[in-house]
Amino acid sequence: MLSAFATPRKCVLCPDQIGTTERSDKEFCSDACRSLNWQRNNRVQVSAYTVEDFEGLRAAIALTEKRLADVGKKARLIGYSLRRFHPKRDLARLGEVEFPDPGRKTKRFPDESGVTRVLRGRYFRWAPFEPARVPVAGYYIVSLHFDDGGVLGMGEEQLVEKGFPAVPFYDKEGNRYDLKGKVIPKRNPTAKARRKYVPRKHSTPNDSVLPVEPTILEHIRVAVARAVQAEREVDRLRAQTTPRPDNREQATRLDSISEQVAMLTAKQNAADSQISQAEVRAARAEAQLAQTLETVRSMEAKLKQAALSVSAAEDALYKSQRERGVLSEQVAALRQSAVASVPTGTTASVAPTVASKPATVQQCSAAAPSSPAPVKPATVPMEQSVTRAAAQAVPPPAAVKPAALRRNTLSILKPGGRI
Repeated sequence: MLSAFATPRKCVLCPDQIGTTERSDKEFCSDACRSLNWQRNNRVQVSAYTVEDFEGLRAAIALTEKRLADVGKKARLIGYSLRRFHPKRDLARLGEVEFPDPGRKTKRFPDESGVTRVLRGRYFRWAPFEPARVPVAGYYIVSLHFDDGGVLGMGEEQLVEKGFPAVPFYDKEGNRYDLKGKVIPKRNPTAKARRKYVPRKHSTPNDSVLPVEPTILEHIRVAVARAVQAEREVDRLRAQTTPRPDNREQATRLDSISEQVAMLTAKQNAADSQISQAEVRAARAEAQLAQTLETVRSMEAKLKQAALSVSAAEDALYKSQRERGVLSEQVAALRQSAVASVPTGTTASVAPTVASKPATVQQCSAAAPSSPAPVKPATVPMEQSVTRAAAQAVPPPAAVKPAALRRNTLSILKPGGRI
């Protein structure tokens, strides 16, 4: 039923027909046509690359060559090489891979005549400029090769804007890796044995075979060697005949740049010395600060001790004031009791006794009032003893004033007073 209504369709890429039993949205007759169409739409043909695509790399190398010539480099630049790591982090163990591979023949960029050569060498040609064939576009480390055998690195990485995916990465063992990190299998020379060359037979009247000269390969080799030598000689003569540009402006610029670098170096050295002096000052300030902190701590400790002694002195002062108050109350009470114990009717009878012995009364008044004089044993009559006791207990009359207390006596009432 479907085959009756289906019509054959033509492939988009080739004139072949798509089968009637295939899907209705199928556009290509085979996988090869589909892959080729994708490559044409998404990939740039390597043949479309030109020398102008590598102008940035060529200009950077030319500028470095001029600077080296101004400095006094006499050796002639003959080529350059590139180095970089594999873009896959897993293959960082390969290290920096150098291009071109010095251990094998590599395909080179087509020359001015459009011929692509396969050469063995450690560098790409500089004069005339040969664009580098590298596996991926990106930044590379550039090394310059001179005719005296010296190799000098440029220092800064340079950008290569075009890449050739067919160029592989490699390791020291000779294994090759593609951009995805997969190992490219080595070709087995015994898998396909080359057929032995057999010269074609030419028919002659006598059916004889023309012999092939065995020295033809030698002639070919000699011719190739002569051609390579002539090409190198042409390159050398072209490099010698090319006039060197005037580099006076660049020399003046380099001189000014060197002066600026010297000034900046001197400023940097002065700044370093100032920084070292500031560090020494900071260290001294830190030491002084540490000593000050220790002094403050000792002063705080002394202040605490002084505060404790002041608080102890205040406590002692408070206690002495309380004791003084108690003693003053006791003295007032004793005085009141002494005044109250004297009778009013005995003052006249006791007067002669008091008058007869004034010195004794003054001594008694100077003594402590709370302790009466001891009474001797009764060796006198009873009346005289009673009269003497009453005279001792009676205070002096109003006409006789008691002696004032001395300062030594009152000093006991003060804290710290002497007895």
